[in-house]
Amino acid sequence: MRFVRKQGKIRGTKERREQRKARSGPGYWVTVSAMGALVAYGAFDSKVVLANTTGVMGMAPTEIAPRREQGPTRRFDIAKGALGDALEIFKSATGLEVVLKSDDIRSIETKGVSGDFTDEQALRELLRDTGITFKFISANTISLEVVGPTSDITVTDTERAVSSPKYTSPLVDIPQTITVIPSEVIQQQGATTLRDVLRNVPGLTIVAGEGGNPAGDNLTLRGFSARNDIFVDGVRDLSPQARDPFNLEQVEVTKGPASAYTGRGSAGGSINLVSKAPRLNSSYDFNLNFGTDHTKRVTGDVNVPLEPLGWGSGAAFRIAFVAHDSDVAGRDVVENQRWGVAPSLSFGLGTPTRLTLGYMKLNQDNISDYGIPWVPATHNVLKEFRDRPAPVPRDTFYGYLSRDYEKLTSDVATVKLEHDFNDHLSLRNQFRFGHSTRDSIATPPRFASNDNLVINREMRSWLTNDNVWDNQTDMTARFSTGSVRHTLVGGLAFTREENERRTRTAPIATTTLFNPNPQDEYEGEITTSPIVGSVTGKSAAAYVFDTLNIGKDFLINGGLRFDYFDADGSDLLGKEVSRVDQFVTGRIAATYKPRENGSIYAAYGTSVSPSLEGLSYGTADSRVDPEETYTFEAGTKWDLLRGRLLATLAGFRVDKTNARTPALVPGGPTQVTEGRQRVLGVEVGLSGQITRDWSILGGYTFLDTKILESNSGPDTVPFPTLRDEGMQIQNTPKHSANIWTTYQLPWHLNVGGGIRFVDDRYGNNANTRRVDSYWTADLMASYSITENVDVRVNVFNINNAYYFDRLGGGHLIPGPSRSASISLGFNF
Repeated sequence: MRFVRKQGKIRGTKERREQRKARSGPGYWVTVSAMGALVAYGAFDSKVVLANTTGVMGMAPTEIAPRREQGPTRRFDIAKGALGDALEIFKSATGLEVVLKSDDIRSIETKGVSGDFTDEQALRELLRDTGITFKFISANTISLEVVGPTSDITVTDTERAVSSPKYTSPLVDIPQTITVIPSEVIQQQGATTLRDVLRNVPGLTIVAGEGGNPAGDNLTLRGFSARNDIFVDGVRDLSPQARDPFNLEQVEVTKGPASAYTGRGSAGGSINLVSKAPRLNSSYDFNLNFGTDHTKRVTGDVNVPLEPLGWGSGAAFRIAFVAHDSDVAGRDVVENQRWGVAPSLSFGLGTPTRLTLGYMKLNQDNISDYGIPWVPATHNVLKEFRDRPAPVPRDTFYGYLSRDYEKLTSDVATVKLEHDFNDHLSLRNQFRFGHSTRDSIATPPRFASNDNLVINREMRSWLTNDNVWDNQTDMTARFSTGSVRHTLVGGLAFTREENERRTRTAPIATTTLFNPNPQDEYEGEITTSPIVGSVTGKSAAAYVFDTLNIGKDFLINGGLRFDYFDADGSDLLGKEVSRVDQFVTGRIAATYKPRENGSIYAAYGTSVSPSLEGLSYGTADSRVDPEETYTFEAGTKWDLLRGRLLATLAGFRVDKTNARTPALVPGGPTQVTEGRQRVLGVEVGLSGQITRDWSILGGYTFLDTKILESNSGPDTVPFPTLRDEGMQIQNTPKHSANIWTTYQLPWHLNVGGGIRFVDDRYGNNANTRRVDSYWTADLMASYSITENVDVRVNVFNINNAYYFDRLGGGHLIPGPSRSASISLGFNF
């Protein structure tokens, strides 16, 4: 077996290198992109129709009428293209008449609109960046007019709508901290993983797989684990995957306990990934990306209306795809290979009845990274580094090329049916089937002794199989009782989650701290356990939410949810586990609107986390009662600069009143719910446009966490290094902040950049292990070569900070070093 070192990176086995070689040349990746384009064109015999962008670049609609944003919302799916075509769809959906002062308006290009909006909000989205003004000349008639360049142009409603039907208000009026990361920011930043995307969210940290929790996208929000709180289109995704954003329209991060919206868990919040869906106008987007970390990436996003092909009114097809091959900058050996495709088909877009069929497949073949070890607290050689990261270079890798791998698969199929009975009553049903697998072996490094620098090369193995069936039905009704206007949402949810997991064991081998050799052959025998741990979770839920508009200035939001959660099966030792939990969670909020563009709110919410909420992905004793978490949040939100910029400020307190803690009485459950934890915090957010050319997305979070009560306190644990009572919650920085901003210069040049800061964090609840604070900076510049071709350059970690991105109990994983990428985009 032969290995070579190339540009400081140790490459894989001969067989792996041969496979990668075939995919590493630029010819292969250009061919993949070209084939994707040809398939999209050939499959539909389509031709590209280029909209005439004769509007005023960078301008947005001026509103020459009192704003009327408190009306009912409805779903809009109008893609970018000629404004005349978009307005016809808008008129059909709303029943409003649109009068054009000039026929030239029809050929101006619109960016489209997708989401739940009032009619007026949707119209402003359609007219954004067109230089078109509008005004109501009667109750049901709107007049549009072209204006010239002026500093008084108004941009309105820059914030994205939240996709869940349970949220019925504009984002500025939702009494909760929610961060929405749109696909435009994802593309500008050159993000290739969900972890990259979520670095835009202060107060969110990433955890290394450890202690019964798998690797993949393992997160914490406001101090509490969100490992089981990742959703795709509102459906929980428990699978231990590393997700790619190629098929994401936006990412929504909701902060604070919210089981009333999501069901079990969500003690710190939840993350919802919104998938791309068909629209009514043609669009063809392709991107080629090459990076200094050996990145080779091709993505495509094609949307084709099918009505011209005889498929019926409102039919459209969309397909997104990705092929990705990369290393990790500054990390030896680690590799990521994946490909994915996501076709979707819609019927009835722009009509009262809409049907969408979707499918997503993602296959991955990676080498996992378990980083470097913590130095033990009692180590006699590295005394100055006790309870700190091992003092080794960033690229140090302790695994085996001949043994370590990570193979992931994910298949998701969705059927969504929506029907608007009228402007006041609508019904939505979504069915989802998901299947995912994980087959991985990794090498977590551990010190073998306190008296030398020998490192144990342990083995962590994950062999899992997950299935989920989920059906959700939501009905939205808008009505009035006297002078109070209601938006009522009620629904039912039924879910079946099947989780199978097996373990593998292997003898521990050793290496040295400063000179591990990934080329070493592993000579031990890997044994797969004959026992299959299998846990099935069956959930049923009923919920109701109501938003009451009391006059022009007051809103009351409230909701209740009842959950029945039945989990049973066997654990990894073959022992039976079974538990049934029934619980009610709720949320109540009051909002005062001193002005139409702002809100001041106070909100209270609850969450419940059963011991088997993660099925076999967790370490809780199934005999233990659920944890309960409560939050109180007060804040304010404002649409500033005539609606261009959304500014938010919130203060909050989160209390977990019965946190799990080690049991003191032998013979019973290993845990008891006798602990208490508290988080106090402040969060500031800013998103939108400061001027028509200057956009920004940023935030700051302050978290003061404390373990108030624990069975690991001074009265029960004699060793101070093991006590956690009175300490901060691990992996929760006190201060974290990020900002991403771009500016559109003349000459078709767009420049931008961002800074991210994370304060020091503790690696355990005893607060003995600690990593230093860090900051990183990224830069971006893009140039439009032609109307349809652009080039973008990204530089990541420009200050080349050596920081730790993910913390685990026994190891921690360095973040990537400085790298750069260049992308070529084709947009039609």
